[in-house]
Amino acid sequence: MKSHFYSIWFRIVTAFFWVMVLTIGALGFTIHLFNRFNVWGLLSLPMTSLHILSLLALISIVFGSLVSMFALHHVLNPIMELSKAMRKVAKGDYTIRLEPPSHGPKSEMYDLWSSFNQMVQELSSTETLHSDFISNVSHEFKTPLAAISGYATLLQDDTLTDEERCEYINTIIQSARELSRMTGNILDLSRLENQTIISEKESFRVDEQIRRCILRMEPIWSSKNLCIDPVLERIVWNGNMELTSHIWTNLLDNAIKFTPPGGEIRITAHVKDSCLIVAFQDSGAGMTPEIQKHIFDKFYQGDTSHKKKGNGLGLPLVHKIIALYNGSIQVESQPDLGSTFTVSLPF
Repeated sequence: MKSHFYSIWFRIVTAFFWVMVLTIGALGFTIHLFNRFNVWGLLSLPMTSLHILSLLALISIVFGSLVSMFALHHVLNPIMELSKAMRKVAKGDYTIRLEPPSHGPKSEMYDLWSSFNQMVQELSSTETLHSDFISNVSHEFKTPLAAISGYATLLQDDTLTDEERCEYINTIIQSARELSRMTGNILDLSRLENQTIISEKESFRVDEQIRRCILRMEPIWSSKNLCIDPVLERIVWNGNMELTSHIWTNLLDNAIKFTPPGGEIRITAHVKDSCLIVAFQDSGAGMTPEIQKHIFDKFYQGDTSHKKKGNGLGLPLVHKIIALYNGSIQVESQPDLGSTFTVSLPF
């Protein structure tokens, strides 16, 4: 921006310089004509030195003003257009775009306008994400709340059997847990949005942490008769235990969710090239390339039918935590052939 300012200032100074040059040249040419054709003698009024200077000053002002108006219009018109566009953006109009000026792709004004268009595009994308976020949050909260309200109303029926009452209560408890999990993920994402480093680090066994995650989720994967195959090396890792646990829990939950009953989930962990490598491989439905492009977007769900329970916050949370570790996560998947999520965290 500083270089753009100096460039614009240089253009203004150059414009004034050429105004002075052209004005002086015009004055000189006018005096030459007056002397050659003896215009001074043709004037009936007495021409003293003061009159001559006044006439030349008048000619200079008129001609200089005309040249200045043209030059400044040429120099300042793009800046005025940019100012008008910025006022529209300040009022919330993110559809405004500026046509690149005719100074060429290497000119400073071209760079300035291109930067402005890019800024407006980013603001528009942010506004769209904000609107989508509110819409998705409302939708995801609405479903479990409706279930809680509906089944709580049914519980008021005195004719219910004990089996029906127990079923309704379990549904309410599951919906409440889903709301709690969703709220927790939203709060975690919100907290991590403004976080730039991993704090409260300590040394712990990563392999043991993954095993504890598997045991905590045993009721879920055992109910689907899944086979969990952990192949974990003994690894001591220095990091935040809570955030790191979120990575394994959400990846395992995602694998369980999309693996059909009787399927297999293989988890491996080892150290390679000073990096912690952890992979979660499932035998689930897999994903198309189009779905893979959006799996780390908030509230995105590849299963548009919503048959699989989830709120589209687990993988974005994983992606954010891994980014804070300066690590990476890669996905390999094909439809009907399962998916493999590979996490790489530098020591």
